[in-house]
Amino acid sequence: MPLRLIPRWVLAAGIALLGSGCLPTAEAAGQTAALTEAQDGGFCGGIAGIPCAQGLTCVDDPNDDCDPNQGGRDCGGICQATGEEKKSCTGNEPGYSYVSKDPARCAALRFTCPEGQSPFFNDCGCGCMANACNYDDPARTYVSQDPEQCAVIRFTCPEGQSAFSDDCGCGCTASP
Repeated sequence: MPLRLIPRWVLAAGIALLGSGCLPTAEAAGQTAALTEAQDGGFCGGIAGIPCAQGLTCVDDPNDDCDPNQGGRDCGGICQATGEEKKSCTGNEPGYSYVSKDPARCAALRFTCPEGQSPFFNDCGCGCMANACNYDDPARTYVSQDPEQCAVIRFTCPEGQSAFSDDCGCGCTASP
């Protein structure tokens, strides 16, 4: 019995058509993203019944027109902390740079903060925060307390003082 070989073009066409069968579809990628969001306090519920992360509860999303109390059995929701579990932080506070957004993991982390920042630990995690500004320092005279404005303004300091610019603003300080 003779052995028949499959022409190369048939193999190439088969690989081209079937090779993409292992890639996730757009729908599957969306479902994976939804599962990740539920862990971060985002989307939950829906037809897939996506759960929220521990400490969060799935509530009706007020931004959609689906109402579970009016027959919308497959409505999506959003994960929220409820009652005493509500956090005093969001995880996106200005001036805060999070190393971890998992407070349980923070106890085991070792990290150092750059100059001008101090470590913090809160209900949302841990990281580095800008040091509090001391606008009452008698050795400094502030021209502006807005670093963005400091980047575009020009000013001169009196004799015996030098200019400074930092995260708290800009102005003049006594020269050493």
